[in-house]
Amino acid sequence: MPFVDLPTGINMYYEVEGQGEPLLLIMGTAADHNTWSAQVSAYRGLYMVITYDARGTGQSTHPQDVEDYSMRILSEDAAALLDKLGIHKAHVSGLSLGSATAQELAINHPNKVASLQLHGTWGFSDEWFVRMINTNEYPVLHDDFGMYIRTALVWVASPTFINDQPDDVSAFERGFILENPYPPSKHGMMGHFHADKNHDTLDRLETIAAPTLITSGEMDWQVPTRYGLDVQRKIPGATMHVFRGPNSSHIAFYEMADEWNEFTLAWLQRRDAL
Repeated sequence: MPFVDLPTGINMYYEVEGQGEPLLLIMGTAADHNTWSAQVSAYRGLYMVITYDARGTGQSTHPQDVEDYSMRILSEDAAALLDKLGIHKAHVSGLSLGSATAQELAINHPNKVASLQLHGTWGFSDEWFVRMINTNEYPVLHDDFGMYIRTALVWVASPTFINDQPDDVSAFERGFILENPYPPSKHGMMGHFHADKNHDTLDRLETIAAPTLITSGEMDWQVPTRYGLDVQRKIPGATMHVFRGPNSSHIAFYEMADEWNEFTLAWLQRRDAL
């Protein structure tokens, strides 16, 4: 099993599939590496795809103190993983909390980032954002993980997905916790919420030099497009793309995976051709 001890003080689980230029995928709040399965299948024919369980998720270490979680700390874990794998520079793609982690990685380790994709991203957790995270945090605080995933889906999924695909919704809910052999822990989720609520890179984003793609979904209630536009305005030369249609939610990578994968892969290949 691919585990590695990192100098940041955690033991990390990771997987590598495919060959080619390295591509590091960083997942969002409380979700483990398996959530990237549709993207790994699409990318591994052209890239060496690296996925991992961030601290607080899956088979990696779950620190109990929320102060052991921040976007900067999470980014140092990612940088340390690349070092352990002997990878000097990688394409980096992050979703939600993973996108905020990727921002910190690009800011603090610019030489490690060949290109940057920020999906469902934001640069500063304002009062609205903090209150939104609090609605997800409340059921976890009271040990009701089932209510957490049901609450989270209202924010991250589209009405079309919830109304018209009940079997898929049920499978998503079961797979996240009940049928997950390594489900998220209370302290891991609380740590991720802590990182979400304290994220603030807006005044440092202008230092990012890597070619950057920012995407959002017009149906994303959790991290509305206005946040991605704020990030785009701060990163020199960043490209913004808004996915549209009834499934263009915060989890568009899951609901409309074919279109999402085709677009992000095409952007990545254009960067490789430069």
